[in-house]
Amino acid sequence: MRTKSTLLISAALLSVFACETKQYNEQDKAEVTANLEDYVDSIETAVKIVPVHNWTAIDQKYDSLDSKAEIVYKDINADDQQIELIEIRYETIVEKGKTDQEMFEETADMHMKNLEAWWEKTSGKVEKGTENTVEEIEEASQESLNWLEKNFDKLSKESKKKVEEIRKELEKD
Repeated sequence: MRTKSTLLISAALLSVFACETKQYNEQDKAEVTANLEDYVDSIETAVKIVPVHNWTAIDQKYDSLDSKAEIVYKDINADDQQIELIEIRYETIVEKGKTDQEMFEETADMHMKNLEAWWEKTSGKVEKGTENTVEEIEEASQESLNWLEKNFDKLSKESKKKVEEIRKELEKD
C-alpha cells in the first residue's frame, strides 16, 4: 500500500511537472517580434521626416520591447537571430538619425549666426533713420532666412524665437 501511495504521489507530481507549460508560445514570439519590427519601422520613418528626436525616450521604448522579446525567445528556447537582426537595423537607423540631427543642428546654427550677424550689422542703421526691409537683405542672409523659414517647425524654441523677432522687425519697416 505504501508503494502504491508513493507511486500515485510520484505520478501526480510528475504529471504536474510534465503538464507545466512554458509561459509563452510561438504566437507570443510572433507578436513580440512584430512589435519590435513595427517600432523600428516607425523610427526609420520618423528620422526621414523630422531631423530632431528625443533619443533617450526612443532608446527606452526600444529597450523595453527588446527585453520583452528576449524573455519570450528565451522562454520557448527559440533562436534569437531574428531579434538580433532587428537590433542591428535599429542601431544603424539610430546612428544615421543622430548624424542627420547633428548636421541639421549645425546647419541651423550656421544660418542663425549668419542672419544674426547681418541683423546686428544692419540694425544700427535703423537708429540712424535707415530702414531695413526684406528687399534690402543681403543674398547670403536671405538664403539663411529662407532656410530657417523653410525648416521653422524643426528648429529649437530658441531659434524659432530669434527668427520670429527678426522677421517682425523686417516686416515692421
